[in-house]
Amino acid sequence: MADEPTHTPNPKRVAAGRRNRRRWTGFTSAGLKRLRESALRARPWEHSTGPRTAAGKAKAAANGKARQLGPKSVRQIRAELADLGELVAQMRAARE
Repeated sequence: MADEPTHTPNPKRVAAGRRNRRRWTGFTSAGLKRLRESALRARPWEHSTGPRTAAGKAKAAANGKARQLGPKSVRQIRAELADLGELVAQMRAARE
């Protein structure tokens, strides 16, 4: 569950943001072309890295945990069920 916000947003800034979002009509074809060319020149995907430190990796892992529905992720539950399936198979093989 997400924690309650610790501060109240400034209503003037909230209103300004709403006005700006209402005014935004999207990219023009020329603007989109310029943005595309800039991205192809800069190639940001070649310079982006994930978290490098142990603390950064832990924080990135915690980001996903914040929105999962239960105490365990679907991936963790599937891994545990796979282990149980292997155990059952071993028990069946031992009985034969």
